[in-house]
Amino acid sequence: MKKSKLLIIVFMLAFALAMPTMVFANYAEESYKDDHLVESVEVALERPEAENGVQNMMVISTFGEPADMSELIDEISRTIDGSDTVYVRLRAFAEIHGARAINWDPQRRAALITLANGAVHSVVVEEVGGFVEDGRSWIPMEIADELAQIINEAWYTSAPRVDRIDLTLWERERFEDVRDTTFSTELPHGQISVNYIEYMSDNLCARSPFTYRELETATWIVEELLAMGHDWDNIAAQEFTYWDVLEAEVGMFSLNWWSVMSQGMLGVDRDYQLRKDRVSQNVILTIPGQSERKIIVGAHYDSPAVPGASDNASGTALLLESAQRMLDMDNYHTIVYVFFGAEEVGLIGAYWYYEMLTEAQRENIVMMINADVLIEGPYIIYGATGAPEIDEADIPYIIDAIFEGMVENLTEMVNEWVNDDDMAMTIVIADKTLDEWLSDEDMTVEGLVDMMTEGSREHLKTLSSAQLAMQASFMGLIDATLNEEVQQINSIAAELNRTYDLGILSIADATMVSSDQLVFLFEGHTVVQFVGLERMGNLEAVLGEFYDSVFAWPMFGEFTTTILHTQLDEFNTIESIWPGMMLNNMRAFSKLLEGILTERFY
Repeated sequence: MKKSKLLIIVFMLAFALAMPTMVFANYAEESYKDDHLVESVEVALERPEAENGVQNMMVISTFGEPADMSELIDEISRTIDGSDTVYVRLRAFAEIHGARAINWDPQRRAALITLANGAVHSVVVEEVGGFVEDGRSWIPMEIADELAQIINEAWYTSAPRVDRIDLTLWERERFEDVRDTTFSTELPHGQISVNYIEYMSDNLCARSPFTYRELETATWIVEELLAMGHDWDNIAAQEFTYWDVLEAEVGMFSLNWWSVMSQGMLGVDRDYQLRKDRVSQNVILTIPGQSERKIIVGAHYDSPAVPGASDNASGTALLLESAQRMLDMDNYHTIVYVFFGAEEVGLIGAYWYYEMLTEAQRENIVMMINADVLIEGPYIIYGATGAPEIDEADIPYIIDAIFEGMVENLTEMVNEWVNDDDMAMTIVIADKTLDEWLSDEDMTVEGLVDMMTEGSREHLKTLSSAQLAMQASFMGLIDATLNEEVQQINSIAAELNRTYDLGILSIADATMVSSDQLVFLFEGHTVVQFVGLERMGNLEAVLGEFYDSVFAWPMFGEFTTTILHTQLDEFNTIESIWPGMMLNNMRAFSKLLEGILTERFY
């Protein structure tokens, strides 16, 4: 499993750099409730720490200091008459160096500094030789230097593990009161999904990873499945902690707690929502079939600090509607619905689910179907891709071609960073900024890329032929395979279009969008991705007054997301922009998913 991370890295390097800054928002944008913030610090906090912070997920840290840091420190430092000791403003100094929050404990007369990894560091001001004057804390410069090191190290170290708080969350006794079925399957296809989207948008918004709201949503999903009539024994909650994820080395990139706590992901003044024991969970429903071979149907239910109607109440709602309708239908294959947690911070739930499968269970997967952002626009798209087959004799040539492609992509990226002064000063590779690396006359961009890709060729040699084939396919070196499963799915979609005029588009590139199917795709499985998008050329006309409020993410070809990761990702707003689109999209996706799940694949 760990091997497959390399297969996704080149794709995600480009994707991550295109991500809007609001998702990994600057912590400094939070409002402070006192007058401790001086003007010079407000200037300092404009540096793009968290904008570039997404790159830390690629083993590139961004805690480097801007060139004018010494001037900023001068502005918040002072001496006292008769003393040579230099003192600095504690709050301002900590904020400049990237502390997430600073609170005051009046009884201990201590500053409680929340670090990027979520740990809290305490500075008892007078005990360290400092003093408090006019409500402002001052500490000696040598203590401040130690504090700066602690704050910086927190960007790439984890907080100490916390014991689990409640191990009874998923015991059967907590779910004994089963309510009546929420919606009837007599409703037309898609209507149940729309109803669920509205409920989640209004009542379960901001389902941030590792929070109590995410837990509340997972609990609600279990309650809904029970209300439909699914047996308790077929439902499971698969928990994982932040520390479990780090130890198992799962996830698209190394999971950093600062990304979980970022303003765009968690929101403002919502630290109380973070679970102290840092737990997330997948919810898994199994519907037995005549065959034990399994079709995995997945959708993540977490979201950033927005209502999350499209991302991804839409996918969650589709799975819930399907799970209810399949109770009355025959399915040859065993169906496993997986509602993934913690997708927004690196596909963590999907990676954890796959990591927990045995090799035999992985080989038993027929395909993985993933539903994510189904109502970003009126274009109803699915992509289906099978693992290409390659000859053993071609593997050395494919490895060479993949490696050369990685080098080319990284070289282009590093050159872009070098030509951007802010990026060059703040991006840290290993233990130096780009500026520092390239100030060495013996170091070139090519040498830096060689260092970054050291060992990659040997690592590629350890991958399976299926993993190599999928990476080569993604890079355009070989064509994806239209295997029998993909051909059957294409036939199902074509027949549905003829019968119901659904307007479903088949675009294989949809399988490469950044979502949970990538975990399965790069392990060599057949995957199907559902997504609802808008055409790039339509954005201004369609969005109107909202046009300047969105950051469109081009997905493939001319198709793009629209309201993703913004406050516009809300049920009533989406309905006002595209009247009737939600029902139309969800009707088509519901029928297509049902068609696939009732098919027999050989």
